[in-house]
Amino acid sequence: MDVETLFEMAAAAARNAERMCSTVSTTTLFYEGYGGYPAYAAEYNRLAKLAAELLGAEAQDLFPQMDLGTAWNPSGTRGIMWKTYAEFAAARLSALAAYLKTKGGRKPREQDEIISLIEANLRPAIFVDPENERQVQNALETIFRARGLEFRRETETVPYSSKRYVPDFTFANLGLAVEVKLCGRASREKDMIDEVNADIVGYRGAYERVVFVIYDLGFIRDIETFCSGIEDQPGVQVCVIKK
Repeated sequence: MDVETLFEMAAAAARNAERMCSTVSTTTLFYEGYGGYPAYAAEYNRLAKLAAELLGAEAQDLFPQMDLGTAWNPSGTRGIMWKTYAEFAAARLSALAAYLKTKGGRKPREQDEIISLIEANLRPAIFVDPENERQVQNALETIFRARGLEFRRETETVPYSSKRYVPDFTFANLGLAVEVKLCGRASREKDMIDEVNADIVGYRGAYERVVFVIYDLGFIRDIETFCSGIEDQPGVQVCVIKK
């Protein structure tokens, strides 16, 4: 286990925990959506232990194990406290990811900067609902060029078994691939999951990190559910940009 892999795992867990905390409950019991907090607390404990084994006393001192006492069992814990425990787990995972990022060298930081650039600028760069993925790709290319980034578009080929994969954007010096998807109809959500999982198989052996940028015209109802299964895989991130 290396620092960069551990960082990816902590970052993915933090994102999922944060999505859980930001989900607005549609039921009368506002706290029902936070009942999964023990899984995130347990994941923090597991990753914090690995960080201590890898980085020594500093990591062990900064990231002690979470002890929720009897609160590990939601059924025996007051529901109004679930949100508090969920936010605590999310905050600990985010802090751990930030710490590991500083220990992992230049690549994770620059990869994150590109992801932040996409999240901040893609929506404002699209004035009319796109009709196809190429229009979203064109907007991303404009953003990348305006920032002076070194990238290639649809030029690198990744052979895998009898197939050949061509990522939309690649940043060779960062080991990063960016793939664009457009969700323009309700039935598209399930199709995209299959496409993303197929792409992961082809890309993951060639790139350290793969980011799927999903431009959603309003058809993905539960972003946390959509992203969580995909992001459980190390080195994979999903950015859902709502129109």
